[in-house]
Amino acid sequence: MRGVRLFDVDETTKPVEAEPRERTHFETEFELEQILHAAPEALLDERVFIFSRQPSLDPGLPDLVGLDQYGNVAVFELKKGLSGTGSASEETILSQPQNYARALGPFNYEDLNHLYHEYQQQIRSGEWDVAESLIPAESLDDAFEAVFGRVLKPEDYNQHQRMVIVAETITGQTAENARYLQDQGLYIQAQEVQLFEASDGSETLATTVVVDYDDRRVRPSRVGNPTYDEVNREIFERAYPQIQSLVGGSKVGQLVNSFDNREPRLRSQHPDHPEAVEFSLRVKPRTGGQVRVTLDVDDDEDAVEMVREHASRFEENGFEVSHTRSRYRVVMFTWEMESFEPLNQEEVLDEIAETLARLVTISHEVFGATEPA
Repeated sequence: MRGVRLFDVDETTKPVEAEPRERTHFETEFELEQILHAAPEALLDERVFIFSRQPSLDPGLPDLVGLDQYGNVAVFELKKGLSGTGSASEETILSQPQNYARALGPFNYEDLNHLYHEYQQQIRSGEWDVAESLIPAESLDDAFEAVFGRVLKPEDYNQHQRMVIVAETITGQTAENARYLQDQGLYIQAQEVQLFEASDGSETLATTVVVDYDDRRVRPSRVGNPTYDEVNREIFERAYPQIQSLVGGSKVGQLVNSFDNREPRLRSQHPDHPEAVEFSLRVKPRTGGQVRVTLDVDDDEDAVEMVREHASRFEENGFEVSHTRSRYRVVMFTWEMESFEPLNQEEVLDEIAETLARLVTISHEVFGATEPA
């Protein structure tokens, strides 16, 4: 069981002050659903994007339907009071989300996007009293990118269906049954959400994950050797949220010449960053035995000299600065690898992306496009 997280009901990003609070209860399941719909960050110990509420499926109306950071569908079954009591027996509290997940299993991107469009109309018509900021874009793929800072191909959506039981109290029987279903290969979790009230009438949510699992179970795995354009895009998309405020653009694809190039290049749109300075990525483990990120300069001696004057700034961050090359690979970082196997590992992709982001950040500092960290 994970630790308790606290959220202000009205201002979910405001830190909760330490003061006595009395446990209270949700008056109806609709109230529980409405609060969690407006504060999706309280649903899981990870970011989740709600894109549908009570869509009409053959088995019925699931409370909330969202996407996780990998594009998997997550179905949330909400229960006031104890799980497995009242209108939801121990059997139905587990079977309902399974039925919804099974119904959503065949949905492709277009089907999910249709649900999202219906959801937009419901919010804009006032059917759901929540802020329109919960629908950050017109299409589901653009909304996914706005929330998670990365792009998915249509075929990457809905690879797995997750189920999350949310109740004020998860009974021991519900927890035991959920763990059994996990052992059978289902992606199911159980979480408690409790309501507390302070003396001034303000309300706080306290959430605790009772039944959890390692997200590697639903993380997409790379099978075989990915294509160069897939790896290039993946690395740039992982780096982009770290540097977007520096380089500009609304999508990383606006700044990169082409992901399927031999060495795709990113050029900053910052007005104070030299146009001649670009950042390239070279992924050639099989033929060259290396993966490399570089700072390149296109016919600008002043920019090259500026880099060399600040060589120590790059070198103290692990980069190699050339004092002979004046165009390509003026600054670079190299990984030695003779196969694609390391590129199947999330931590390796993260390391390359973070190094690329660090190179871009230092370059902006050197050229006065931002203040040093």
